[in-house]
Amino acid sequence: MEYFELHTETPAKKNSKIMNTKTHRMFPSKRYQEWHDYAALALRPKIRKCIEDKCYIVLVFKHGDARRRDSDNGVSSIFDALVDFNALKDDCWQILRNHHVFNAYEKGEPCCQVYIFEPDERKEYKRMVLNCIDEYE
Repeated sequence: MEYFELHTETPAKKNSKIMNTKTHRMFPSKRYQEWHDYAALALRPKIRKCIEDKCYIVLVFKHGDARRRDSDNGVSSIFDALVDFNALKDDCWQILRNHHVFNAYEKGEPCCQVYIFEPDERKEYKRMVLNCIDEYE
């Protein structure tokens, strides 16, 4: 199992874009780019290998405030970062076979925990999902 932790709120990449009014090209916002730079510093030293075959992921988002957020936006940002920093070859369905997302509230302590399991770790993956259901639902 690979485990990573990011101690910040995960911004939405797709909702955090700005447009160049001259070229009409879209770019990630400064807030997203700062998060991406932080994620690079936090994740790159911990990545042991690039997963090129099937895997299963559990994400636990602990939000530091009670603001409303779309759960899927943070997931996309995390998956893009895992691909950008070579933890995953791609986030296509052929590689990323299944994922579970859990959300919780931790006042003032935002965090995203990322657990990546390979096929021979499916029992641990299932156990993790059941544990998270008990803890976060």
